[in-house]
Amino acid sequence: MPRHGDPLLVDPPGQPRHLPHQPTRATVLDRLRSCAIAHFACHGDRFPEDPSRSKLVLHDHATEPLTVADLMRVRLDHVRLAYLSACRTAYQGRQLLDDSVHLASAFQLAGLPHVIAALWEISDSVSSSVAGDLYECLAKGRTDGVPDTDRAAYALHYVIRKLRQKHFDMPST
Repeated sequence: MPRHGDPLLVDPPGQPRHLPHQPTRATVLDRLRSCAIAHFACHGDRFPEDPSRSKLVLHDHATEPLTVADLMRVRLDHVRLAYLSACRTAYQGRQLLDDSVHLASAFQLAGLPHVIAALWEISDSVSSSVAGDLYECLAKGRTDGVPDTDRAAYALHYVIRKLRQKHFDMPST
């Protein structure tokens, strides 16, 4: 849940492709300058042969992709948490086992202290549920409603354990 006033970029289905709030490379890089939490609910695309080309599949990904290389060139010290709800955003593949070049590490190199990302494919329904529970956990006990991003690791651990208890017979959920 973004804080009140945090920028929100959406890609509404069936809408014209020139809306000012669509998630494009330029709008995302611009909005990252003013947010504390960056939550991406989109697809990720990885390039095992050249991990620096791995990208978030935004509105203009075919012509102007937001890649690992782009993120490694920016400083985002004010952003406290990136939540990458996109498949394989923390997966480096088997070709480069001793490297950790992927979207999650690119956000860390850009200065973010907390990054949540996926090692494998994730379902939309489970992903949505985990995100809701995580943000609820981050805001728990806060009178101002602002998520405490310094509790991200604890909150994710708590939420995943809760999910595992619910789906103990499905470890890949």
